[in-house]
Amino acid sequence: MIGLDEHVRALVDDLVAVKPTLRPEEIRPELSITRDLGFDSLDLVELSARIRDEHPDFDLLRWLEDAMSSEVDSVGSMAELLARSGAAAGEEKE
Repeated sequence: MIGLDEHVRALVDDLVAVKPTLRPEEIRPELSITRDLGFDSLDLVELSARIRDEHPDFDLLRWLEDAMSSEVDSVGSMAELLARSGAAAGEEKE
């Protein structure tokens, strides 16, 4: 199974691809994707499309619901969701 750290690294790559002004070394798991990194709804849709290339079952609305109910829309919370969905789908480490 792919570890959480690897999901965070992959997510950082996707975040930077959507917002090239971000510096990968400054993106930390505790940062809010919307508040700290400045992602708006269009950015989130683009990010979701990129993530679905690797995680076809990724559900942006599920993450948003979780994030808004817990007030934690962090890089780490999205990476955790990706890790859980990968584990549920039987994802194996390469």
